Parts: sequence; structure tokens; C-alpha cells
Amino acid sequence: MAKKKSSSSTKRKSKQPVTAKTAKKKAVKKTSSKSNVKKSKAGKKSKAVKKSKSVKKAKAVKKKKAAKRSAGKGTAAVRSKKAKKKTKGAVKQSAKKSSRSNAAPLPRGVLSALGKKSDQQLADDFDVPVASVRAERQRRAIKPLHWNNWTEEADALLGTMPDADVAKIVGLTVNAVSARRRRNGIESYTPSTKLNPHQWTAKELKWLGKLSDVEVARRVGLDSSTVGAKRTSLGISPHRKGRQSRTWSKKELSLLGKIPDTQIAKKYGIPRRKVIAMRQSLGIQSPVVVANEARWTPKVIAMLGKLSDTEVSKRTGISVASVRGYRVRHGIPSRTTQFRWTDDAVSRLGHEPDQDIADSLGIEVIKVASKRQYLKIPAYRGE
Repeated sequence: MAKKKSSSSTKRKSKQPVTAKTAKKKAVKKTSSKSNVKKSKAGKKSKAVKKSKSVKKAKAVKKKKAAKRSAGKGTAAVRSKKAKKKTKGAVKQSAKKSSRSNAAPLPRGVLSALGKKSDQQLADDFDVPVASVRAERQRRAIKPLHWNNWTEEADALLGTMPDADVAKIVGLTVNAVSARRRRNGIESYTPSTKLNPHQWTAKELKWLGKLSDVEVARRVGLDSSTVGAKRTSLGISPHRKGRQSRTWSKKELSLLGKIPDTQIAKKYGIPRRKVIAMRQSLGIQSPVVVANEARWTPKVIAMLGKLSDTEVSKRTGISVASVRGYRVRHGIPSRTTQFRWTDDAVSRLGHEPDQDIADSLGIEVIKVASKRQYLKIPAYRGE
């Protein structure tokens, strides 16, 4: 009976009605549990965020350190390169100094004659390298011999020997000598085909076309272009295969010596050297040389030596250098004696034209005019 009472009592307790207090307590417990869950979640999130931030900071620090290291390596490399360049420059300078110091000093005779004689002449006289003489002259800022100052002796050498030989004697470059020679209308030096033309034998003519032009030139002792011109003039094809010799027409051959070689070359598209070789092989003189020789009439030649080269140039229109070169080549002495005014010559000033006085005295008109102006004598105005 007692056991039955206890079970009934427990049933009664469970069936007790839910009051407002108990409901509140339950709601508070639920909210507190939810808030605790949220707090735990938020804490976990904040910890994860902190960890990620710290990781990012660590990575950024590592990147900065790596960049600094690479920059340091780059600057070090640049510094090492600069240092290498400096050392190389120092080595070069030391090498130059050592080479200068090791180079044998030039004799006193060479040093005293720098600029007074050509570099080649000094090198030949004292048996020293031309480069050493030229370098020492340039180091002392000494101009070479005949620097833009061609003498009569130097002009007389033009055309009498190759330009390279003239350049060695005069002390200028080959281009400067060639330009001077062309400006004076002087033909280049070549084995004279006009005075001593080559006489082709039957044996030599048989070589043409069977041997190369170079081989024939070596055997005969001529230039290969001359041999080629002779071969083409005979209508013989060259020895080398793949190339056909050019056949000259009668019209082209008739122009040789009548117009300059450059005009023929441009008109028919022929290399200038081949035109020259063909003309020389036929024994035809250059029209430029012919024109230059035609200028020297007996009247012009009679002025040489009597008048100054400048006065002859003014009267004839020929350049002063050409006048001087022709006079020197033909052994005509220049008018170097200084004119002295006599009382009779002075008394003519102002009473006769200056040109007439200059012609009769054999001097330049400007000398007559300057003498008259110096004495304050008015010019002749006519009667």
C-alpha cells in the first residue's frame, strides 16, 4: 500500500501546472545557453582573424626582408661592376703609361725636325717607326709639313709618281694629294701607254681568253684592267665562266677621248675604270688632259716668269696652283725679285692708266694702284 502511494505522489508532481516563474527560468536558461554559444563562436572567429592577421604580417615582414636583401645584392653587384670598370680603366692607363715608358725615346734629331720634315722622311732618316714620329708630333701639337701650304716643289711632284709616294714625301694623306692633283687638272700617274705603249706579241695574244686577266697581267707586267680592255677590244670572251665580256659598239668607241670618261660611264652604265682601261689600251689620250694642255698657248707661256703666278691666273683664268705647277715642271723660274720704283716710273703715276704702267713694268696692277695711293696721287682720268 505504501508503494502505491509513492507512485501516485510522483505522478501528481509531474502533472503539476507550469507557473510563470518556471517559464521565465526556462527562457532565461535557453537565452543564456544561446548567448554562450554565440560568444564561443565569436571568440573562435576573432582568434582565427587574429591568427590570419599575424600570418599576413609575418609574410609581409618576410617579403620586406627579402626585398632588402635583393636590393642589397643589386647594389653590391652594381658597386662590383663599377669597381671592375675602375680597375680596368686603371689597368689600361697603367698599360698605356707603361707602353709609353717602355717605348724607345726618339732621337733628338727627330724631335727638333718635327713639322720641318715629313714624318716618313724622318722615319727613314733615323730608322724609327713612322707611327712613333706621328704620335710624338701630334702629342706636341705640331702641324705636319705642308699643312694646307703646297709649295712649288710639292706641286711639281703631282702626276710624276703615284699619289701614295707623293703623300709620303709631302707628309699628307693620299686623299689630300689626289684631290690636289684633280683640282689642278693633272692626270694620275700610270705606266705611260702614250710614250711607251705595250707591244702585244702573238704568244701573249693567245693567252687572252684562255687564261684569266690577272694571270695574263702578271705574265705581261701590265694592269689587269688594261689586259681586260685589250681582250674586249678583240672580242674575246673572258676565261672565267658565268661572266660575259661586254662588246663595245662603234658609237661607244668613237666617243673615247672626245668626252670625259665619267660621262661615257654614266651614259652607258660602264664602270669608269673599264672606260679608262679601254681608252688607254687604244692609245687615246684623256680629253681632260688635252683640254688642259690646250690652255697653254704660246701667249700664256710667255707670261710665265715675267709676271707673277697670281697675275697670270687673273689674266688667263687658270688657277694659281696650275700656273705654278706648269711653270715648275718646265723649269721656268718665278718672278721672285722685288720690284724697285725708279723716279721715271713714279713720274708716270697719275699721268697714265695703272694698267698700262703695270704692263710696261711687268708688275701687277694692284702694286701700281697701291703705290699711287700711298703717294696720294689721283688716278688718271684721261685728257
